[in-house]
Amino acid sequence: MALETELKYLNANHDKAREIMQEKGGTLLTRHYERNIVLDDSGRTLYKRSALLRVRQADKVTMTVKRIPATITSGKAKVYIEHETEVSNFDETVAALQVLGYSPVFSYEKIREEWEFEGCHVCLDLLPFGPFIEVEGSEDGILNCAQILNLRSEDSCKSTYHELNRDYRRDAGLEPDENFVFTPEEVKGLL
Repeated sequence: MALETELKYLNANHDKAREIMQEKGGTLLTRHYERNIVLDDSGRTLYKRSALLRVRQADKVTMTVKRIPATITSGKAKVYIEHETEVSNFDETVAALQVLGYSPVFSYEKIREEWEFEGCHVCLDLLPFGPFIEVEGSEDGILNCAQILNLRSEDSCKSTYHELNRDYRRDAGLEPDENFVFTPEEVKGLL
């Protein structure tokens, strides 16, 4: 178990952030396509308890359970208790969870570029509805890193990508859809 502390930044300029990290000694860790399936029971009780069960395929396959801690002292960043473990097979893990009563409720994809920079983990995320920057670390570290990257505090948010997708679809006048995925052609073009 670990605590995950993060902030997302909207209106992200990946090129500018990448340039700053390169100039100031950041370390590029990986750039990859990622697919995720979120599972819940038929009553969506995990969601109602502010918990998330996810299987992710990127450079490796992981199963993650996140939940909001009972007591939070942090104010600016989002904090989750996170349990994550590597598993060997994406489809078999999803199938095993289905046997336990958890079914896929939505899927999402992103192109993620991960950096280590100023003591933080910085993710340049491209989703079907836009670019974002996610910064993980201590709250003070996140705020310091964001300042160096010229990320504006008014562009920061604690929302999940699921919530941001819902807001985007509503604001764009699109039908509600919890899924946010690329076409296969888009994935090829982005990688």
